[in-house]
Amino acid sequence: MDWLKNNRIFPSNRVIAEKMGYNPSVVSQVITGKSNVSERFVRSLCTAYPSLNYDWIWGGQGQMMLDTPRREKEAAEPMPQLDRFSFILADMAEIIKNMTVLTGPLAARVESLEKKVGEQACEIERLRSELDGIKKAATSRKK
Repeated sequence: MDWLKNNRIFPSNRVIAEKMGYNPSVVSQVITGKSNVSERFVRSLCTAYPSLNYDWIWGGQGQMMLDTPRREKEAAEPMPQLDRFSFILADMAEIIKNMTVLTGPLAARVESLEKKVGEQACEIERLRSELDGIKKAATSRKK
């Protein structure tokens, strides 16, 4: 992706994202390695830029750039809204999956801490009751 930007195949992440029908943050996450590259992402990239060789990007076969772009007519046409929507939904599902991986352990930790807080609240209540008993006993001895 950096090579493509440096060689002015596309000017920015936002431009490539718009051409692919993706949110720019998803493209940025792929570029920085925070998100895995899916086959759908690569197919969308090659559809948006038909001079890119899908076989090279996905499987390492052949040359990165094609001499004659495939599906040049298809690439010139804007992606239908339904296709863009499905790409966006797929990206959202991937983000949710990644968030679930991160939040799963946190949820267990929160549950453990809530249990400890509950136990401590019970202990505080027990100690308050004990203190009240001691105060009553001290008051009755003074009389």
